[in-house]
Formats: sequence, structure tokens, C-alpha cells
Amino acid sequence: MKTASAFLFIILFCIVQIYSQQPTDSDEVIRVDTSLVVVPTRVTDRRNRNITDLKKEDFRLFEDGIEQTIESFEDVSAPFTIALVLDVSDSTTNKLQSIKAAAIAFLDQLRPNDRILVFTFDKYLNKIADGTVEDLGNVQNSIAFSQTGGGTSLYDATTSINVDYFGKIGGKKAMVIFTDGIDTTSVHQTFARSVRLAEESDVLIYPIQYETVEEVLRSKPKITDMQSGANVQFVTAKGEPLPAAYKRGTLYLRSLANGTGGTFFYADTVKNLQKSFAKIAQELGQFYGLSYYPQNQTADAKRRKIKVTVSVPNAVIEPRKTYIFNELRKKVKN
Repeated sequence: MKTASAFLFIILFCIVQIYSQQPTDSDEVIRVDTSLVVVPTRVTDRRNRNITDLKKEDFRLFEDGIEQTIESFEDVSAPFTIALVLDVSDSTTNKLQSIKAAAIAFLDQLRPNDRILVFTFDKYLNKIADGTVEDLGNVQNSIAFSQTGGGTSLYDATTSINVDYFGKIGGKKAMVIFTDGIDTTSVHQTFARSVRLAEESDVLIYPIQYETVEEVLRSKPKITDMQSGANVQFVTAKGEPLPAAYKRGTLYLRSLANGTGGTFFYADTVKNLQKSFAKIAQELGQFYGLSYYPQNQTADAKRRKIKVTVSVPNAVIEPRKTYIFNELRKKVKN
């Protein structure tokens, strides 16, 4: 009897072990065809009113003047995967509560089926939430309890989200970045490489730049310019003057938006920040998703021009204008 019981126990134990090793829905491995180019496209009339009832056959898509076959089509109701990225470096200390409130309000304006990823970054990147608008309470709590830290690895954070997270996700994707634009501690990415990798992705990027001059001035020592005798504020370890750092930050954020089909916003007040978030939430609900395999499979790493037309007269089309086809996008032949 004891032998039979022991044998039965061993069988049950093995069954449990086998099932425990099966991937659950949340652990499922996601495989994305990186050779498929996704082109989010917004269509309006001449009065800027959205046209939201178009079908796949209403669109034509061209790459460098050559018409491409639209392999898949998502209408405006299809969900977005949206990464909300918050700069919580020490320069945001006095504004963090306002930032959190505006971010939480932004989530309230998304659609129920949109997927939400929330990241914070200072020197390091942290994913603090992953869910849908239906999980809004948990996502908002994660934002509410986020804290500030030292350093700002903006280039590293942006690229990591693009490659390590969005690289495993298909469909319509967008990144909303809230930052002053000044990078001080990135070690893996540069300005130029980060922008280029963004152009190689399918992610719409919406940067919102805010002002942190007062916070930075309070935290940094003054170093005298020996030639002019003027006091110069330095904000990086390399001794970059504050005006130059902000100019570089603005250029970086505008480059991300222009290179991916997103929009750059400047928010000098909390009210303007809220308006920016509201505008982005509204726009994301107006995009079609057009996907195609490029006929030109040469991985020349050059910018390719995208053009989209529709059958509706006098329509205004706002697709992504260019993208870069790299070696990783080459279609694998079975």
C-alpha cells in the first residue's frame, strides 16, 4: 500500500512539474516579424476633421516611389501599445507631483483596449507598470509612488524601450516621453545613435519638453569664464553650459519626433502639460495602421521615403515620412 501511494505521489509530482513549465499567457514568448514595416497614418479632411471609416482598399502605399503591397491593415479602433516615459531625475524634484498628476490624467484619456507601459528613468530605467486602461488603478498607483533619483540617462532609456520592449511587440506603437531633454549619464548610447535607432523602429515618439532651469541653477556651482569674466552654469560632467545643454536637448527631442512621425510639444506650465497630454491622447485614437514588406530587401541603412494616398478627394494624409531599413529588417526566407 505504501509503495502504491509513493508511486502515485511521484506521478502527480511529475505532472505538476510538467504543467508548471508550460508558458502562461503572461509569460508567452512574443515573436515579431521585424521585416514588416508598420506605418501609422492619420487622415483628415481640409478642415482637419478626422476621416475614420476608411478600409484597406482605400489606401495605396509607396516606398521611394514604388508601390508596395499592404499586407495588413488596422483601422482607427485597433489598440495602441503606449509607453509613458517619465524623467524623474533630481531636476524634477519640485515638479514631480504635478508631473504625476498630469501623467495620471493622460491615462484617463486613453481607450479601454489600449495597452500601457509606464517607465521612469534617472540614471537607470525602471518599468513600473504594464497593463491596459482596465487596469488603470494599479497603473496610476505605480506612478503615484514613483520617486526622484540622480543622473539622467535619456539616450539609454529611449533606446532600451525601443529595442528591448517595443522590439517584441507588434501593431501600432507610441512612446510619450516627458523630460527636459538633458542627458548627463548615458553610457551605452549617444545622441546620434539613439535618434537613428528610433528611425529604424515602428514607434511614434511624442516628446514633451519641460523647463528645469531654476532647479538646475540651484543645484550646480557657478564656474567663471576666464575670457569674458561672466559666470557660466555647467550641467554635465563635461562642463557643458546650461543654454547649450537645453539647445541640444530640444534638438534631440525634435529629432525623435520628426524621425518617427510623432509630434514635439513644449510645456512651460502645468496647464500646457495637460493640454499636450490631451492632444496626444486624442491623436492616438485617430491612426490607421498600414503594414508592408519592402520590395527592396537591400539592407543599405539609408532613409527611405514613404508616401500614402487614399481614394477620398481632398483628404490630408499624415503618415510617417521616412524610415531606415537595416540588416535586422531583412525578410527571412523559409
